[in-house]
Amino acid sequence: MKKIFLPLLLFVLPLGMMGQDCSSLYSFFKEGVTLQYTSYDKKDKVEGTITQTVRGIEEKADTVIARIDMSTTDAKGKESMTHSFPMKCHNGVLYMDMRSMMPAQANGMEQSPQIEIEMTGNDLTFPPDMEPGQTLPDAEMETKIRMGGMQLMSSKYQVKNRKVEAKESVTTPAGTFDCVKISYDFEYKAMGTRTMRSEYWYATEVGMVKSISYDRKGKVESWSELTKFEK
Repeated sequence: MKKIFLPLLLFVLPLGMMGQDCSSLYSFFKEGVTLQYTSYDKKDKVEGTITQTVRGIEEKADTVIARIDMSTTDAKGKESMTHSFPMKCHNGVLYMDMRSMMPAQANGMEQSPQIEIEMTGNDLTFPPDMEPGQTLPDAEMETKIRMGGMQLMSSKYQVKNRKVEAKESVTTPAGTFDCVKISYDFEYKAMGTRTMRSEYWYATEVGMVKSISYDRKGKVESWSELTKFEK
């Protein structure tokens, strides 16, 4: 499930124009709202699902913070991971905590008192009112896992070359949405380096509506779409 987990976390739950208005301007940004995404391989075979539910909303002056519970299932419907992470809207800008991209294996490791996990990086941001031709800030996160002073693993995630390409209407099983199409490069470094070119369609109502990842030859490697939206 790692392949679908990493990209999808980049696009969930966009917020509003002013922080204090996020929960009132956007009906989905409320406790109990659920989004479900289904991921497919290059042959359109289902790989699994990701379900995200808003479990709590905290409002402070011009900032709104949402606590998101996420669960993933494999192609057979078996739950493979659960995870929680925050999202913030401040002065009209959405901030996605890059630490939320931490692989499930590391989340299990942190339960051991012998394991030390260090994470550094910056937030992935989404400004309001995006327009074609606009470039968006890069973001990255680095994780180091140690035990007894010995480094067991080091990994780095980078999201770069983000650009708003167009405005398009997209239809999925969850409905039809007016979207902006955004392209970006996703780079993952651990034992080696892997780079994916991706495109995704983003709507203010629900966040990510659809995404497609390509291999180095420009062929579709996997894709995901919003299949359920419950208020």
